[in-house]
Amino acid sequence: MPTASRPMGVFLLGDVAPADVVGLSRQVERCGFSDLWFAEDYFMLSGFASAAMGLQATDAIDVGIGAVSNRVRHPAVTAMEASTLANAYPGRFTLGIGHGVPFWVGQMHLTPKSVLGSLREAIGDVKRLLAGEALTQAGAYYGYDAVSLTHPAPGLQVLGAAVGPRSVDLCAEIADGMVLSAMAGPRYVETVRERVAAVRRARGLPEDFALVTYALASVDEDRAAARARVRPMISFYLGAMGQTLITGVYDANDALAGLIERGGAAAIEAEMPDHWLDWLAVAGRPEDCRRGVEALFAAGATKVVLCIVPSEALPTQLEIIGNEVLPGL
Repeated sequence: MPTASRPMGVFLLGDVAPADVVGLSRQVERCGFSDLWFAEDYFMLSGFASAAMGLQATDAIDVGIGAVSNRVRHPAVTAMEASTLANAYPGRFTLGIGHGVPFWVGQMHLTPKSVLGSLREAIGDVKRLLAGEALTQAGAYYGYDAVSLTHPAPGLQVLGAAVGPRSVDLCAEIADGMVLSAMAGPRYVETVRERVAAVRRARGLPEDFALVTYALASVDEDRAAARARVRPMISFYLGAMGQTLITGVYDANDALAGLIERGGAAAIEAEMPDHWLDWLAVAGRPEDCRRGVEALFAAGATKVVLCIVPSEALPTQLEIIGNEVLPGL
């Protein structure tokens, strides 16, 4: 099957049945995608277990986790898990670490006093352990007594996953790249790219920085049908996330706040302007989707990863996108 000339991936949501992960992973590779990504949405699919299945099921594509919460595992355990996959499948695995969805983290009574402080400590410690260091230290959140990895993985990229400006700046400083949330439209990607460049320039860090950009996606010759399929998921995310930089860059936060106040996700789905879908998703006919993907690359994405919704449409959508979208990129 034809492939895209640019790095294009597929993101499997946590509602995918565990028994389907292997088959879908093989289909993603056969359909010409370069990447396969998993989240760790609590309490759905394990990020590390899913990535292991995806790596074993495929021959050459890259597999990433975007992202695990820094709060759910001790950084030493996260580093051990990641180094195992990185050494078993050299050059094919990428790790993303983020704050974690506040509600889920709160359910586990793991909310930190400082989300930025906790993330800084975790990513820094994971990177040091992967590089082969032995840690003996007591931080604000994580402590170590002569901890080192038997199988370090110094070449493994560790990406941050965040949305807000201060978190973006932190990731620019301490990580090798970022995973940008689904709904990261071109203007948001461009804003993040500019912030990252400014931070790294100010600190004398290398310019090279990955921006793996998730995009809610649906493709159909019936443009309205494709856009209707992404609308409920956009509404759910907007209702859960509220006012953020993702919508702020489009000066839509006041309108979003009004919709949330009137009825949450249901009001957003019913009343959201149709052009918001152009900002927040890659949905429509194949040519619409190609333009949407190209806009993300032009804004600074280094990889675009399609989050196809709903998940039950994945087998059919993978074939359509592989045949009708990827060859035109």
